[in-house]
Amino acid sequence: MDPPTQPPTHAISINIYGRGDATLGDGPSHMGIAVYEVGASTCQMHHIRNPTDEYFIYDPRVQPLQDDPVLRGRCELITFRQEECQHVNSLLSAFGNDASNIPEFGVGNCQDWVAGAVAMLEDAGVLASGEGAFWKSMINEGAESMKRACGDSGRKWIDGPEVVFEGEPDARFKDEGIKKEIGKLKDNEAFRERIQALMGKKSSGGDGGGGGGESRERNVAERPFYVSSPFFSLTNRRG
Repeated sequence: MDPPTQPPTHAISINIYGRGDATLGDGPSHMGIAVYEVGASTCQMHHIRNPTDEYFIYDPRVQPLQDDPVLRGRCELITFRQEECQHVNSLLSAFGNDASNIPEFGVGNCQDWVAGAVAMLEDAGVLASGEGAFWKSMINEGAESMKRACGDSGRKWIDGPEVVFEGEPDARFKDEGIKKEIGKLKDNEAFRERIQALMGKKSSGGDGGGGGGESRERNVAERPFYVSSPFFSLTNRRG
């Protein structure tokens, strides 16, 4: 009698941050590839970001998988066993550390990088045929369009947390002639903390160390490109 097949313990998803609706003046949604243990609260995130308006850097990190106030949702691509996890992360690390795979700023963005990384995983036999082409077709689509496309194609979509900005509205149509301070976003603690994290701000102290090259580059303040909001959409038009 054959031994029972072990259930999958890990998964890969494409995470989408920010609304990314160009018709509303948004910049593109930010995208990254999450590798995680099923049921875990954190993931290994593979993505690129632009610390300046000149170039992108590959910036792998451990971060919350689901508990992120600007996560619009994620599309789970595949589940697999624990022994395959290191192989998947190694493939993505090698792809990310190859500078030829990082798009030129102003020509491509994080979405192009994700589509390329997915195509690489497809070529390596990790993902099913057609996955790379699907995500290439998602470039410059908004988060809601991606959600619909994932659902229509039978892919598994998981909504991000619903952020509710509590308090009195900043303005009403009938409040003519009354100036009110815009504070709804500012006074939301979860939103404020996430923005500080994205911008590379720390609550106290500094890194206290020297170092150079790549380590200094990755400590450059991170710009709020995840956020799809009229307050930030003009800051950065690309992921």
